[in-house]
Amino acid sequence: MNPDVERLWELQTVLSQLGDREKQLTTKPESFAAVDREWQTANDEMSRLRQSIEQVSKEHRRVDGELSDHQELLKKYQGQLMLVKNQQQYAAAWKEIDSTRKQVKELEDAELKAMSDIESLQSDLNQRESASADLKSRWDEAHAAWQHSLGDLRAEVEKLKERATSIESKLPDRLKREFYQIFKQRQNVAVARVVNDSCSACRTRIRPALFQQLKRGELVRCEGCHRILYLERPQS
Repeated sequence: MNPDVERLWELQTVLSQLGDREKQLTTKPESFAAVDREWQTANDEMSRLRQSIEQVSKEHRRVDGELSDHQELLKKYQGQLMLVKNQQQYAAAWKEIDSTRKQVKELEDAELKAMSDIESLQSDLNQRESASADLKSRWDEAHAAWQHSLGDLRAEVEKLKERATSIESKLPDRLKREFYQIFKQRQNVAVARVVNDSCSACRTRIRPALFQQLKRGELVRCEGCHRILYLERPQS
């Protein structure tokens, strides 16, 4: 058996175990996932309310600024009313005053509505924040318990990484590059075991000539999927 192929098979096995363990690190157990879903729903709703408050507050600031401008304009027109010299100018001044008063009234109504909306949204947010305090506490406890349970798994991941690095250090650079190229292209499986004279990955039958090469310890690639073939040593 080719020692490099033995190492590649071992590296393949270690990487498979590593991928499985890393997936476990990010997979939430149901004991945590249930309270996490509940907390995310509550948190999303509170975020929506905060966003709504910000949007209405922005509109309130715009209306307030426009209202101030129109109130100043109304004062200007009222001052000009005292300076008119004929009935035509007087009528024109009153028309401007009347139009501006209507705009001021509309802006005052809009400002009151915005203030009412902000108050209502803030009240709803305060209630939800108060109600979610216990939920957040339960989330923190469940999350801490989950993270604590991952201690041994993290240690195992580090050992597997060290083992993979150790195996890589014993491989020729060219072969290592080839291995990882196939690994990325073939769903993280670069080395396929030979089972019943066929590639276990793609079921392609191995020709007798290639099978003899495998027995001689040569590095052989599957003619179907181009993975590196691994022939187990016969049981003694």
